Amino acid sequence: MRKWTRIHPKHKFPWGATFIVAILITILFVVCVAYAASKPKMYGDVKVTYVRNYDADTITVNVPDWPDIIGKEISVRINGIDAPEMRGGNEQTKQLADRAKRFVGMFMKFGDVELKNIQRGKYFRIVADVEVGGFDLGSLLVATGYARVYDGKTSRPDWTLILGDPNDGN
Repeated sequence: MRKWTRIHPKHKFPWGATFIVAILITILFVVCVAYAASKPKMYGDVKVTYVRNYDADTITVNVPDWPDIIGKEISVRINGIDAPEMRGGNEQTKQLADRAKRFVGMFMKFGDVELKNIQRGKYFRIVADVEVGGFDLGSLLVATGYARVYDGKTSRPDWTLILGDPNDGN
């Protein structure tokens, strides 16, 4: 039986070098695990039924194939955009938020609704790309001026400066 406490004469590296290699492999493993954990977890894509929208960047949906406790009247924030809020701000901002909300409500009726790239946001909300009839709702809101690209890190804008006065006829 071989004794592992002795260094075999054919080995070129002493036990100290083996220990260093083991430490480096462990460090590499920890770095890989930390990198994988730092990426947002994606939960796939799912077809949903539109229920309502609170404002332009938050919709409520039902997920037909899921149990009611996790699939009925689920609030979903649209990924990557920020729109005027219904609460807070001045009266102009609220009017802009109402226009954007009505736009989303009308658009949601034009086709099948699908959530893509579903993930959890920083407040544990469901965040997803929303497609309606094959069109990305977030991109459409940005293109029409009802929202702006938003990464969740910058401060919120003054919407009256960005979108203009809601009473100007647009």
